[in-house]
Amino acid sequence: MKYKMVVADADGTLLNDKKEITVATKNSIEKFRDKGGIFTLATGRGILSATPYINELNIDVPVILFNGCMIYDPVNKKILHKKYLSDDLYKLTANLWQEGRYDVEILVYSIDGIFVNKISDFIKSYMAIEHVKCDIVDDLSSLNKIIKVLFRGNSKMSLKLVDEIRQLSDEPFTCVQSDEFFIEILPYGVTKGSALVKLCDILDIDIKSVVAIGDQDNDREMILKAGCGVAMGNADDSIKNSANYIAKSNLEDGVSDILEKVINEEI
Repeated sequence: MKYKMVVADADGTLLNDKKEITVATKNSIEKFRDKGGIFTLATGRGILSATPYINELNIDVPVILFNGCMIYDPVNKKILHKKYLSDDLYKLTANLWQEGRYDVEILVYSIDGIFVNKISDFIKSYMAIEHVKCDIVDDLSSLNKIIKVLFRGNSKMSLKLVDEIRQLSDEPFTCVQSDEFFIEILPYGVTKGSALVKLCDILDIDIKSVVAIGDQDNDREMILKAGCGVAMGNADDSIKNSANYIAKSNLEDGVSDILEKVINEEI
């Protein structure tokens, strides 16, 4: 096979809208592995919320988590690479949000957990769907060693908040949109693409022999860096324009279709 590794985003890509991995996709992953291929994930999820899918697919190689902030070895349960937001940048972000001028919810992610200021209906649903627990913290600015911050709500409102943070911050950071309603702040230079480069170094794989599949803005960099970048059929046109190939949607077993094409050397 021309391509030795396939890296897939989870939500909107590997998972259907019920957050399930279909039988067809599982079968194609196994077929790809039987041919000597490596399959892994690159997701915005953290260790806890990604683990059910890692276990379901018996992934035995490192995975990219937190949109590139972490590379995690699920077999040995070791963090191979991680990056945090600086304390100053995080405290500025938390304090601005806590002023209450922006009507969006906030989720703060660390290795130890996810922190919020209250358990809203959305947070209840999020915890159930993502298989995680969110802890309430009265003063979010008191936290440290934060990996990423997620704003949930009207994306234009979230981006206005991000713009104010940029204006007031002395240091740059990365901002990505990972869902229609999710805007995330990550450490500067961190993307799924930067993590993919590191993962290829760890596994001693030429990035030109990698297929990267995704559907959102946070997948763009890995789609551009991989030997073959694939956008899902349900992706926005801007993501499709960044890709070498357009797959079927996540409701049409798009990842399975790509894996079969890789196996048969049709792409």
